[in-house]
Formats: sequence, structure tokens, C-alpha cells
Amino acid sequence: MTYLKEIDNYQKDRRITIENKNSQLVGQASIVVSIFSLFIPLLFDTFNGIALCFKIPLTIIFLFILFHYLLSIFHAIKTLKIDRYKYATRKTSTITKNKRANNELEFLNEEINDLIYTVNQTAPIDNIKGENLILGARCFEIANFGFGFFTILIILTTFLVKRETPKVQISNFRDLHDSISDTFNTRITHLNVTDTLIIQKDSLNNKIILVSK
Repeated sequence: MTYLKEIDNYQKDRRITIENKNSQLVGQASIVVSIFSLFIPLLFDTFNGIALCFKIPLTIIFLFILFHYLLSIFHAIKTLKIDRYKYATRKTSTITKNKRANNELEFLNEEINDLIYTVNQTAPIDNIKGENLILGARCFEIANFGFGFFTILIILTTFLVKRETPKVQISNFRDLHDSISDTFNTRITHLNVTDTLIIQKDSLNNKIILVSK
């Protein structure tokens, strides 16, 4: 009886530890994903002007890291879905049923059988939760190391890769109706050095006249 109760208590402590660690992993991974998502608009600005041969690998690495963060949340959050795990517990029917134990020895034997069934039934379920924790922690570790490697690549790309100069192309240039002044034929007359000047433009003769005041 004492031996079985120690095993049952160990399984309960182990279960509580696994569930707490999975809850912490979900919280930490969720915070990291939220912060990591803030890099998306910054990355678009950083990748703008970078050659396509560098842009594609960096984008793939970014998606790889984000996928593993989400995968760690997926594995850890499965443990929190309590409707998937049904544990055997003690019931009042043990002492209320018609064929219940009539003396202490029979009752102890029935309690031993209940403990054996409980331990054998709960151990595989706790192992599944432990596997979820292992997979979630492994994905979280890969994502963290990948994020560090990705940060180093961003820094190296910023310093080593030359940005492409953006080109502005104007189509139908002849259709533009904005008048452009001919600076070669522009003349300034009656120029006097004063503190205040009034600038007048003679549109007929295409001249700029500076009048002192």
C-alpha cells in the first residue's frame, strides 16, 4: 500500500511539473512570437533595395524561425486541453456498491487494486504530456538559436551588401504639361544689393526682375 501510494504521489508531482512547464512555454513562446512579428515591417524596409539572391534566403530563414516558434506553442498547448486526457480516480462506489468489502483486509486489497489500476492508467497519459513538453522545448530552442543566427545575418547583410539604387521611370514624358523654365535664357536686370527684394517674373519676355524696396 505504501509503495503504491508513493508511486501515485510521484506521478501527481510529475504531472503538475510537466503541466506548469508547458504553461510557461506557451506564455514565453507567445510573447516571443508577438515581439518577433514586430520585425516584419522592419524587415521589409531592410530588404528593400537588397539583391534578390540575398532576400530569398533571409526570408526563408525568417519563416523557418517563426514556424518553430508556432510549433512550440502547438506542442505545449496540447497539454492544456484537459478534455483529451481522462484520468482514473477513486470513486464513492467502492464503499457504496452492493459487493463492497465487509472487513478491513478486503477493503485494503480493493484499495490496492484501485491504486494499481490508477498508476497503470495515468503513467502513459503523463508520458504523452512529457513528450509534448520535450517537442515544444526542442522547437523553442531551435527557434531561439535560429533567431540569433538570423540577427547575425541581418547585421552582416547591412554592412556587406550594397543596396540597389532605386530607379524612377517616367512614361509619356511628352504628355507632361508642366512648364520648365529655361535657365540659359533667364536674365536678371536691375540687381541692387538691398535688404528686401520683390521678385517679379515677366512671362512674355521670360525674365525675372528683382525690384528693391
